[in-house]
Amino acid sequence: MIPTPQLLNQVANFIQTKGKFSYYCLFLLGKEAGLRVSEAINFDLSLKKKSNLYLIQGKCHKKRVVFIDPSVISELRKNHWQPQPTNRFSYAHFLQRTKKELNISKSVELTPHTLRRCFATYQAQAGMPLPLLQKVLGHSSIRTTALYWKDSADPQEKDINDKWLKGKVPQEPSQPIADKPKNLLEFPKNNGEISPPNQPRNSKPKLLTTENKNLKEKIKQLEYEKQEQQQIIINLKNDKELLKKQLIQVKKEKDVLLKMLSIDLQRQQENLSHKEQNNQALHQQLVAQIEVLTKN
Repeated sequence: MIPTPQLLNQVANFIQTKGKFSYYCLFLLGKEAGLRVSEAINFDLSLKKKSNLYLIQGKCHKKRVVFIDPSVISELRKNHWQPQPTNRFSYAHFLQRTKKELNISKSVELTPHTLRRCFATYQAQAGMPLPLLQKVLGHSSIRTTALYWKDSADPQEKDINDKWLKGKVPQEPSQPIADKPKNLLEFPKNNGEISPPNQPRNSKPKLLTTENKNLKEKIKQLEYEKQEQQQIIINLKNDKELLKKQLIQVKKEKDVLLKMLSIDLQRQQENLSHKEQNNQALHQQLVAQIEVLTKN
């Protein structure tokens, strides 16, 4: 279950009061702009195209321009936002700690991707058409966007979104629709045979039952979970590659540091050797002087 807008505001205020400003900015970019966690972490204020429009690099290196609310930009500037202030693992762990500290129910999700889900869900419920929401989220398929869409209270809006989902541009009907028979199983007789109008003889009418609706909802949920798992796998692969590069860099730095320490140690040994030689020479001089004084 995704958190309510009121709970999201409570979490945002809590993060801000704790002084975790980089996490607070990431939270706003997910909650108010619907950015993926990788997009939010790499968000660059310098890539401004037009008023409130910013260029970001999405999944699979696809670039798109997104609208960022001026209030969010103001908060980012106020908190001296810089790209890549942390990584996805630290951010996810921080949100889990925040969830525990606020005693949020276990049934309520609170992950970096949850914020993107909340943005998409609440925008869809507010009446944003699916094609526009698709562009905002950067989905290549409108069916992915439809996973966030819930039944609208406006039947006309629901019908429009259904047509977009089927790849049909909504248009005004050119001809009036014929009256439907009161009983879907009864059709006018035709030459002594019962056959539905504009339908093959042997075809059976489809009745949408409550069980069918529940099954469709389950299928939508499974499709969404599949998309989410695929996204997690892609993110893990990207993080794995990044960690490999970081390990290689750390190894190089380690080798350089060991080499420098080895050189410093060698120099210190040489200095000690010179000091020891000087001490021996000084000792011999003192012994010689003592012998001369003794003889005299």
